[in-house]
Amino acid sequence: MKKSLMWMTIISFCIAIGTAQAQYHPAPVYHPPAYHPAPAYHPPAAHPSRPASTYHPPARQAAPRQNQTRQNNTVRNNNNQRNNQHNADRNQHNNQHNADRNQRNNQHNAERNQHNANRNATRDHAHSVRNENKARHVRNSQRHRDYRAARGAYRNGRFNDRYYAGHFGPSHAVVFSTPGLWVGTPYASPFWWGGVQWGFGPGIFWPDAWGLGDGVFIEDLPGVGYVLADPAFPDTTVPVVADVDAQPTDEPDQQQ
Repeated sequence: MKKSLMWMTIISFCIAIGTAQAQYHPAPVYHPPAYHPAPAYHPPAAHPSRPASTYHPPARQAAPRQNQTRQNNTVRNNNNQRNNQHNADRNQHNNQHNADRNQRNNQHNAERNQHNANRNATRDHAHSVRNENKARHVRNSQRHRDYRAARGAYRNGRFNDRYYAGHFGPSHAVVFSTPGLWVGTPYASPFWWGGVQWGFGPGIFWPDAWGLGDGVFIEDLPGVGYVLADPAFPDTTVPVVADVDAQPTDEPDQQQ
């Protein structure tokens, strides 16, 4: 019963939809637009004070073309001259400005280079002085060590054989011309050699026959003592005396 009622409802609904769609609506009636005729044409009225038939515009007088061309050329030339003069002045100003700037830069660079050169020279000089002072300290220390060794080897007016063989004799020539190896006036008394200070005897000077050359040595002659001998002049000797109490003279430091 329920199913039959449901089917009848569905069928009634479909019939109602079809009936609604089948209704006819007639097209609207066409009404053409109303016709409005164009307005009548009326030509413009002639000007009362200047009739169209009698008016003639004034004739246009053309300027001579040749004179106008010359005038234009003159103006153009004047403009070109002003522009050229302006460009020349500007170029001159720029060149002068660049020249002044380059001159200032060159002067600045020269001053900077000179400053660097002076600084490098000062630094090199200070470095050289430090190295020289170090070398002098080494030589002074060496002389003090030699002095202590010489005093330890000196007994009763003579050096022992071992010290004498290591510092004196023909194989150890006295070098007067090399600074740092000796202390004193070259070829004069007193002088420092072998760790001890030596002096000529009273009233004795450097022999003129020897000349001012190296090669002399200190020799221990039996019965005579220590003498300064020259192998080129075996018959000539200069008596020398060792002063073991004299302290070695240090080389002063070089000031920067």
